[in-house]
Amino acid sequence: MLARSRSALDKSLSLLVRVLEEGSDCSSLSALAEAAELPLSTAYRLMASLERAGLVARLGPHHYMGGPALRRVAGMRPSPKRILSEIGRPILADLSRRTRRITHLGVLEENMTTYLVKEGDFAGRAISEPNVQLEAYCSGLGKALLAHLSDGELESYLATAPFVAITRRTIISADALREELIRIRQRRYAIDCEEMFQGFVCIAVPIRLSNNVVAAISLVVTKNSESCCPTNYLSRLNAAAANIEKRLLSFSDVFIM
Repeated sequence: MLARSRSALDKSLSLLVRVLEEGSDCSSLSALAEAAELPLSTAYRLMASLERAGLVARLGPHHYMGGPALRRVAGMRPSPKRILSEIGRPILADLSRRTRRITHLGVLEENMTTYLVKEGDFAGRAISEPNVQLEAYCSGLGKALLAHLSDGELESYLATAPFVAITRRTIISADALREELIRIRQRRYAIDCEEMFQGFVCIAVPIRLSNNVVAAISLVVTKNSESCCPTNYLSRLNAAAANIEKRLLSFSDVFIM
């Protein structure tokens, strides 16, 4: 019995070493099992125990990173943007497959929207791309993020108005944008009605962690599609956001301001 316990401990430690060697990168369960010379079923069972102990954290289906306990011991601090990308990508890919619509995940940096994930744009119709920054005031994603700035941060942003009219529907005045952002905060979703690109209608919702908005996700609907009513997709978008938020809980320490 004692020998068996030691064997299980050795196997668990072997998996932990492999996770630690990956640093801030995530590893698939199959890769970890192969490196540790363990059957996949054994690795899955042991990783579940390590996850419960906070030594590893699951980013997505069968992909792992050092958990909060391991990060404290090892001094590991992965990039928040990397975590958001790895967690959000499979969830948004699934949402795009189910809706046949373009989906995005992004964050607010220096008053610009930084796109981290883009899924479902097989024809390359949207100008957004991962790691590209675009103006925040004229997109659903950007407005969902701006709406949750502090009052002081928001007023500083609005002081840069009037904004450039990208299309004839772009909101360019500080007062009009302020009113729009107040409505977005109250109803908990943002809509971009051809404000950035003619023919594109978009709906976006924030991603929250510990009552702080850390990102937003969006879904694009075009006027040439079967339906251009973005709120038809709100429940699916909210479900995707809730899924991302649930997975982010294991990484709360990384997002502490």
